[in-house]
Amino acid sequence: MNNKIQNETLFWKKKEFISFVLSILVLFIHSYFAPNIVNESFVSLFNHKFSFFFSRSITQYAVPMFFMLSGASFFKGYNNKKYPKKIKSRIYTLVIPYLLWNTVWMLWEIFGSYSFISKFSEANTPYPLTLESILKGIFFYKCNAPFWFVFDIIIFSFAAPLLFLIVKNKYVAITSVACLSILSLFGIHLPINLFYYPTSIVFYLIGAIIGYHFFCYATQKSSKPTQLISLVLFSSYIFAKNIFPQKLHISNYLIEIIVYTIAAFSLWNILDIFIERIKPRAIFHRSFAIYAMHLNVSIALLKILSFCLPNHEWLEIPKFIIMAVLTIVIINSACALSGKFFPRVYALFSGNRLKKK
Repeated sequence: MNNKIQNETLFWKKKEFISFVLSILVLFIHSYFAPNIVNESFVSLFNHKFSFFFSRSITQYAVPMFFMLSGASFFKGYNNKKYPKKIKSRIYTLVIPYLLWNTVWMLWEIFGSYSFISKFSEANTPYPLTLESILKGIFFYKCNAPFWFVFDIIIFSFAAPLLFLIVKNKYVAITSVACLSILSLFGIHLPINLFYYPTSIVFYLIGAIIGYHFFCYATQKSSKPTQLISLVLFSSYIFAKNIFPQKLHISNYLIEIIVYTIAAFSLWNILDIFIERIKPRAIFHRSFAIYAMHLNVSIALLKILSFCLPNHEWLEIPKFIIMAVLTIVIINSACALSGKFFPRVYALFSGNRLKKK
């Protein structure tokens, strides 16, 4: 019994830490500063390679892994009797923060498009003050692009009884994931006009299968050989992403599902090498805040840095590093201060459960 408790404690520690790492990787994805080679100079080539490495090669599995973690967390010990309790929890941890952050960034864009704030945002044209635009801003993340992920998770959470028809039988679940993956080759997947990432359901179901059928294995520390194999696989993935030309990318959803799943599982096992030596930090709890705030904070910082520093190629990497560090510092500080002085507000925005005294 004690071993089971210890294993579950280790699992949640790993999940918390890996969520923090993944939120940083998402920041890198949205900070791709040198997609093209400006000229054949060493600086231009190095900028391109550096930007590709941090924004494309080591990051692309981040959101799929988020879906797997979400599916595993929701379907751990799930049955339909627990559905109301699960949904109540997701309203506090997902729905309320989703609506609040969408509203905040919509207001930011509105004020930005009609004031000097536009210098620090991407609001180049006046935001249309129509009912349709406001509803899209609040409910469909029009001004908060990274929240397409949260939108999908909310939909999947409310659809849990339907998904459970697939998940509850191990063999049906695995077969369904395989079929959905193959069908994606033929363009049969979630509607793109509603779901930004049409194969997100596959990654979520993979996590759900793990959470419902194999959670005991997920909580166990991986063996040394497994860690070594995972390290080789993950290193091979990163190496392959960098040695091939940038235009050579994953061209079909099936390969994407396979590659990103292997990368996610490998990273999870690699974490066992050092997770027990990592001390708890408050910032590890703030992955959701980083995910919610990073895009607009980083854009504002880049605009400020571009204004303050000369526009030279050799400054692109220092700008990227300064921007990334300051983005995390600002978000972490904002969380710490708001949590101290406005705990109820922080609870709403961060997705913590509200507790009545």
